[in-house]
Amino acid sequence: MLFTGEFYYHLDAKNRLVIPGKIRDGVDVTVEGQGWYLVPGFDSTISFYTPTTFERLAGDRQAELFSLKNVRDYDRLHFALSAHVEADRLGRVLIPETMLKRTGIGSDVAIVGVRDHLELWDRARWEQFVNGNFASHDEMARDAFNTARQEGKPSSSS
Repeated sequence: MLFTGEFYYHLDAKNRLVIPGKIRDGVDVTVEGQGWYLVPGFDSTISFYTPTTFERLAGDRQAELFSLKNVRDYDRLHFALSAHVEADRLGRVLIPETMLKRTGIGSDVAIVGVRDHLELWDRARWEQFVNGNFASHDEMARDAFNTARQEGKPSSSS
């Protein structure tokens, strides 16, 4: 499943978020699974993964790496602080209060499609990120493609 786009919403008083209809309609629950895994993400975001993607990513790490302390510490935080949520009949998911506090996300939010997952940003922080980085988009793309090439991974153009 490929996620793209940006959507602006306001969390209600119970910290519920409406998943955009375009996204809800595009997710085949028979393939991707029911609900979302919410994970504290990079840069003070909350990442939303379909169950299929979350389980695939969890299985990608080899068990022998668990002997490394930094891997154990990351896994402990990553999985302990993750939550599985399901949408109600109106397409809303409940964002855990502790996750919002830890990431500093307020009630005005941006939902951003990032390839295989969604990211929930505090809206002001997202707009600051876009405004601060859009001018260097071409340079960022070159750097990303060069890094992917050096690691032997195929890259895609934007």
